[in-house]
Amino acid sequence: MEGFAGKKICTDEERIAWFRAAKFGMFIHWGIYAQMAGSWQGKEIPGIGEQIMRFAKIPLSEYRKIPAEFNPVKFNADRWVEIAKNAGMRYIVITAKHHDGFAMYHSRCSPYNIVDAAPFKRDPMKELAAACQKYGLKLCFYYSHKQDWEDPDGFTNQGHWDPSVPTAENQVFERYMDRKAIPQVVELLIGYGPIGLIWYDTPGDLSDYNAKRFLNLVHAIQPECIVSPRVSNNPEIGDYVGYGDNAVPVQANPLPWETCATMNDTWGFKAQDHNWKTPERLLRLLSSIVSKGGNYLLNVGPTALGEIPPESVERLAVIGKWLEKNGDAIYTVSGNLLRQAPEWGAVTGREGKLYLHFFDWPAGPFTLTGLSNPVKEARLLAAGETIPFNQEKITLPELDVLTLTLPLEAPDRAVSVIELDIEGIPRIDETPNDAAGPVILTGFQARIMGAGKTPEMRIGPTGIPENWHDTGDYLRWEVRITRPGTFKAELFTFTERHPDYTPDYWEGGHELTLSAGESAVHFTVSEAPPEGERAYPRDNYQWQIIPSPCGSLSFPKPGVYTVELKARKLVFEKGLGPKVYRVVLGPQ
Repeated sequence: MEGFAGKKICTDEERIAWFRAAKFGMFIHWGIYAQMAGSWQGKEIPGIGEQIMRFAKIPLSEYRKIPAEFNPVKFNADRWVEIAKNAGMRYIVITAKHHDGFAMYHSRCSPYNIVDAAPFKRDPMKELAAACQKYGLKLCFYYSHKQDWEDPDGFTNQGHWDPSVPTAENQVFERYMDRKAIPQVVELLIGYGPIGLIWYDTPGDLSDYNAKRFLNLVHAIQPECIVSPRVSNNPEIGDYVGYGDNAVPVQANPLPWETCATMNDTWGFKAQDHNWKTPERLLRLLSSIVSKGGNYLLNVGPTALGEIPPESVERLAVIGKWLEKNGDAIYTVSGNLLRQAPEWGAVTGREGKLYLHFFDWPAGPFTLTGLSNPVKEARLLAAGETIPFNQEKITLPELDVLTLTLPLEAPDRAVSVIELDIEGIPRIDETPNDAAGPVILTGFQARIMGAGKTPEMRIGPTGIPENWHDTGDYLRWEVRITRPGTFKAELFTFTERHPDYTPDYWEGGHELTLSAGESAVHFTVSEAPPEGERAYPRDNYQWQIIPSPCGSLSFPKPGVYTVELKARKLVFEKGLGPKVYRVVLGPQ
């Protein structure tokens, strides 16, 4: 069977290969919502800009008047794609239709589109397709397949803010699929050349049957095009793994995955949103995501005139300049070399190379443990300056130790990269140890032990143990101690994401025991001090970390120890259980 442009149907791995290699992409949220720029009838509206219709409760009859004002005369497809290419991005995902139902291309099956309903009279997707071909980027389309606030049978506001809209019992979703959604996806797949990805969003309660219709449609028309995981809430449907908006897993994932993220707090343009992330933070997120095996899809929200905000352009330029010198540590590398991101930054590599990405620069001697490959040379990647090093093997306990003598000042205040020439494919033993600082025992590194039955305790998709509701379950780690003595222990737990998105959904009062050999300490999970100590993980702003002091453990001699965390009592008032992020064992 022949596919798009005469190409044969691919296997899944062939289909996903470009995505694995791309690493970095530009998300573009652009639609008629940019015309309002976050305000309605003279009032600033809370919430993300592209959903102003919902947040401001704008009736459809009023919202339908917006396209008549939308005329992005400063839109320049070449300029947009140039900005993305110069930033080091390899693909672009743009909103062909968002939840408001307005098509940002010339749709023949619905006149509610930028050519027929707006004075612009041009198809920006056609122009972007040509520009992407010119500059060598993959063009991808975002399409809101379940939500459509304009179509009477789409998953709409259902009368919640607009009484004229049919309620759920009067809607037939399949009518919307057959009349608008499926035909529009077909238009995008046959009218704009090769498409890299159809980025479906917000599946809600979409059935597996209908989700597969959306997925199979893409593969049938363009076999090399991949489909986002948000086509369905069933993780078995879709071509790769996706996490929540701005969410980064705490552990590496060997499957292809992607995080979509904002530069400020909104996706669609809001004139009032000035909470811009620093270039340093964006670069560190890029390093962290790639080191965990993922892709970073970074958003821009162009204005109603068709310009990417200067704050976005400035930040992308900084990232691009960094990648010009350090791109070898991002492209054509493997993530997943470490399941746990190191405290000081991130690690990537490939056969013959290992790259250490430093967010916190350890001036002077720096110790890396667990690397068994012989190191031939070390250098600053951006400058090419060689770095003195020493490599040895400790015998009790057995441990590979590499010591680098680093300059006193970081070459780059955001991310400084050390390139190691090594023999073979990188091999790093991640067994926790004290040779390079405090012992860090992450939740996802633990073995789940015990006889707990209901519900089953497991390591969740983001790397946090879930369903610890049974005192018969416990966590176990193996630890290598090179400098025996007494260690102060501290437990860090995650807050849960509450259904109403409040960030402090957490439950304490669990009575736990932490033990190592003959040493044990009993403690109660409590937030102390009560305020001021919460923090966010370095690369994730979905949860907060809460520290709880445990006590002290004794390790009387060098060697390998088993550390266990057990429960004597678990609190169920909120039904959460302890969300173990990590246990840290540091000097007394």
